[in-house]
Amino acid sequence: MKYSIINDNFRNFDVFEINKLKPRVYAIPYKNLRKLKSTDVLTERYNSDTVRVLSGEWDFKYYKKSSILPVNFDTDRIQFVKVNVPSTWQRTGFESPVYLNTRYEFHLYPPELPDEVPVGVYRKLFETDKAGKNYVLSFLGVVSCLDLYINGEFVGYSEGAHNSAEFDISKFVKKGTNEIVAVVHKWSTGTYLECQDMFRENGIFRDVLLYEYEKAYINDYEVKNTFLGGSSYSTDICIDIKGEFSGYTVKAELYDGKKLLASDCVQANPDVDFSFENLCVNEWSAELPNVYELYLTLEDKNGISSVIRSYIGYKRVEIIDEVFTFNNKKIKFKGVNHHDTNPVNGYVMSADDIKLDLTLMKQFNVNAIRTSHYPPDPMLISLADIMGFYIIDEADIETHGTGSIGPKKLYKPNLISHDVKWANRYVDRVCRMYYRDRNHPSVTMWSLGNEAGGYRNQDICYTFLNGICPEIPVHYEGAIRTKRVGYDVISEMYTSSDNCEKTGLHTRGKKYIGKPLFLCEYCHAMGVGPGCLEDYWNIFYKYDNLMGGCIWEWADHAVRHDLSDSANEYEYEYTYGGDHGEEMHDGNFCVDGLMYPDRKPHTGALQMKAVYRPVRCERVSDGLYRFINTNCFKDTSDIAFKCAISKNGETVKSKEFRLCIKPGRSEIVNFPFIFDDDRADYFFNVKYEDENGFEIASEQIVLKDGLRFETVDTNGSLTVLESDENLGISNGFGRVVFSKTSGEIISYCVNDNEILNTRPADNKKGFVPNFFRAPIDNDSHGGINKWDSKKLEEAVTEFMGLESDKGNNSVTVRCYYRVSNSKKLLYNSAVEYVIHPDCSMTVTASLKRSPFADKDIPRFGLTVELNSERQQVEYYGRGPYENVCDMNRHCEIGIYKSTVAEMHEDYIMPQDNSNHGGTKYLKVTDANGNGIAVYGCPKFSFSIHNYTQSALIKANHREDLKDQRTVFLSVDGFYRGAGSLSCGPDTLPKYRFAFDDEIKFRFIVKPL
Repeated sequence: MKYSIINDNFRNFDVFEINKLKPRVYAIPYKNLRKLKSTDVLTERYNSDTVRVLSGEWDFKYYKKSSILPVNFDTDRIQFVKVNVPSTWQRTGFESPVYLNTRYEFHLYPPELPDEVPVGVYRKLFETDKAGKNYVLSFLGVVSCLDLYINGEFVGYSEGAHNSAEFDISKFVKKGTNEIVAVVHKWSTGTYLECQDMFRENGIFRDVLLYEYEKAYINDYEVKNTFLGGSSYSTDICIDIKGEFSGYTVKAELYDGKKLLASDCVQANPDVDFSFENLCVNEWSAELPNVYELYLTLEDKNGISSVIRSYIGYKRVEIIDEVFTFNNKKIKFKGVNHHDTNPVNGYVMSADDIKLDLTLMKQFNVNAIRTSHYPPDPMLISLADIMGFYIIDEADIETHGTGSIGPKKLYKPNLISHDVKWANRYVDRVCRMYYRDRNHPSVTMWSLGNEAGGYRNQDICYTFLNGICPEIPVHYEGAIRTKRVGYDVISEMYTSSDNCEKTGLHTRGKKYIGKPLFLCEYCHAMGVGPGCLEDYWNIFYKYDNLMGGCIWEWADHAVRHDLSDSANEYEYEYTYGGDHGEEMHDGNFCVDGLMYPDRKPHTGALQMKAVYRPVRCERVSDGLYRFINTNCFKDTSDIAFKCAISKNGETVKSKEFRLCIKPGRSEIVNFPFIFDDDRADYFFNVKYEDENGFEIASEQIVLKDGLRFETVDTNGSLTVLESDENLGISNGFGRVVFSKTSGEIISYCVNDNEILNTRPADNKKGFVPNFFRAPIDNDSHGGINKWDSKKLEEAVTEFMGLESDKGNNSVTVRCYYRVSNSKKLLYNSAVEYVIHPDCSMTVTASLKRSPFADKDIPRFGLTVELNSERQQVEYYGRGPYENVCDMNRHCEIGIYKSTVAEMHEDYIMPQDNSNHGGTKYLKVTDANGNGIAVYGCPKFSFSIHNYTQSALIKANHREDLKDQRTVFLSVDGFYRGAGSLSCGPDTLPKYRFAFDDEIKFRFIVKPL
């Protein structure tokens, strides 16, 4: 079939839509009511007898340049290839993936586009049994724009990647075989409004739907609920009927389960209104998502023409005296930011993908989702209605790249948002978001987009929303940097917990008074982290004008490759910016989620689950504990409280009970216990489980901290053997040998079992002072590592000598080190070993700062390489997951067993990992129990791996880390917190390592 292709709409600033239908609600009609009732929000799209899902195999032709796209396009002569729709070019091999954060892919001045723009042409055939129906073709998502043709004729044009684009194609459809041709350009003038932090992908990435209506059909509807007092609401329904509706009736039925609450039936007209008064209903909330089923039926004497189901929820969203309320309750958003991202399919999110994400969010105690930074597939919001989430529905507007715009990279963040020539494009995107999603009970705030400067075009959008939907507040973070400050709420991203406290106290300034504060992004979850999450929530709970926030972000963005596929050209399973040959990219900044790309939880997700816990416990006094229900609507009657007292990691008393604590209230429980050992640790441990036995959260409260391991065996004698190179201490069955040239222990052998690695991968056996860590993502900001300016990684540790003293029952060896950089002395360090008759050692490490050295360093400890056969690990400390001092709420102190390999946290970008704090003992042994034990005096942190720290520093992908046939153990007296510095504040001062002069820590090593 022949077409005359229009090849300039994408760069014509005067055009952003042609013949596109007005926005309307997303709804899936049926003719068979029973069939509709057999579906749910995830399956109704795919089982309809009225809507045909055209997703699947399409023909495709890719052109690298728009200039070579034939103007006279003959589909019979084009050599198409087969592709699946939905999909994107970058995930199907037509282009390489590109990840950018704040930049456009080209350096031009808006609305200019490059002379050549890649373009893809899609073709799909479909059959119709008869003409005369009403056909609407709906594209749920296309990047960047769409020129649509049917059967040789031009139908229309659309921009707005994440908004639905619908066209009435009735006059173009014929009986028999029909042909769709969709021309998709990589960029359009609309691209300037789509500069979001994500992989930049193109194509038809959401489902394509063909609505096959009869001669009369329900086109749109709106539901407005009005609170009347108590549990009483009224419901007003306005229905838009299209087509030849003479002789048709419209029926509205509202059900509570199988119970009919209200119904009415009238003759069909273009606009049909229903009003149900004095309905006694249960209100909707994220905790108790009470939904009612509304069925709208259009029928005549021949039967049903169209029936639609809508899930209705009754709610009140109000801001009262700068407090955000929902159904008159002061709620907190325990939220996350959610991008559409699949490791294989990119932007394409299947129904199963969406269900998995929301199911995991529920399991991890999330109650709010910001749809960053565009409206999601409507299926996600429908599922949020059912499962219970507060949705911050965000418009597809971001102009971040104007912060570095044009060939000269000018800084003009307000360039587009202050240009009213763009205003109709802004309003169109907001308008389409609103009309599609306006009936959803889960939509709790509208968002005008993200990082788009402002405020002039945003003002116009706000006026539109406030005029048509005053009952839902409007959010836009960018307003904080303008004289608008905020629309209905004040929003900030990555502000500090200290600033939140000041806002709560009204001591931060006038602009932060009068509206509630919402952190649309906070606690950047990149790599190890986020830290300080519990500190934020201790403040959020204190002040009613703090709404909570949404952690950035839900899942890592990365491209997955099948390493078993011989056709795969990549050596890494997951790749990020710069791995695909792209010249312009932003590295691994996209790998910043709470979940790995496959939705395995990061440690940060476990920490979030613990902090977002619905019930909190605090110790009142001996035997008395207060349980606080942080929910606003739901009591705790369905939660099992499993409480226990542990002594030195072993349970000595336990009890399970249930409490019906009302929302926002607390209850004190008596759980008495007599502590019979002052030299023991005691903890109060609580696990909260749902009715299916799933763990909602857990907590641990320290009752006594008395366990110590500071005694050593002093019975026996030692012999000192000394040469020019070495100093040896022996008890007859064991020995400790020091190198006089390096200060290292080069042999630690007991009963003919060598504990150390005699061929260390790092050429250092141990114990060696260490004050650096392989940089974690949150050690860097803007790509600059916090420690780069201090050159800590390049600092040289120089051995200055050792001295020894022999006592009655011990030998003391002192090793001295000088740490310098650029000929400047940074630190003096000393390690003192007191060797005891059983060959155990009391080790004391000290670090003294020079005036040139920073007080703040990532860690201070000692490293040692053990024999590679020592793979069994047992410890008494925080576990079983990695933890640091500002991120440990998810880990309880107990006795844990693992292996060295299992201790590794497999970050896509390798970084220092698997630290375990609060440790009192550690045992590292072989299969026969031979090895060493480390005992804290009183506590230490440790990490242990089959690779060295230097190998970890060099690695850029997880596959770069190889088993080096060693056991690299770090024993630390201090390990710095993680914070959120990668895109936010550093860790709090109390979690940093700051010392004015000298610090020391001590531990005991015993052979096993």
